[in-house]
Amino acid sequence: MITAHIRDYASTDRDAALACFRSNVPAFFSAEDEDWFISALDEPDGPNFVVVCDGKVVGFGGYEVSTSYNHAVLVFGQIHAQWHGKGLGTMLLIHRIAHLKTHAQPTKYLIIDTTLKVAPFYVRHGFEIVSHWREGFRDGADKVDLRLVLY
Repeated sequence: MITAHIRDYASTDRDAALACFRSNVPAFFSAEDEDWFISALDEPDGPNFVVVCDGKVVGFGGYEVSTSYNHAVLVFGQIHAQWHGKGLGTMLLIHRIAHLKTHAQPTKYLIIDTTLKVAPFYVRHGFEIVSHWREGFRDGADKVDLRLVLY
């Protein structure tokens, strides 16, 4: 049985978060996105969290609330590839949604853009697909936009 918890991201988690990201390239992220990920670590636009198992950071994810639109955006949700399939991604998603509902400015929608490979995970958790863009990412992968209605 896995003992896991989620806590706020700290700058001391940076190397472990980068290791999580790199473990998911190229299966789930493009190597071209590493600079963007680093900016999310170093200059976040919202709260970020880490998943910790047995004292080791094995996941990362956050969200940003738009001040101009009635939505929040999930950013860089990921679990280290060695820890996939253990329910940690679901745990991280549920934590981010609960945190958003209790700590952020109220917003009607939670949105994410992701790949065709990842979209079914979000659909299983109540998100709906709102658009599909062929070759919508810089690396040529299809882009899927999803949203969850929060109220």
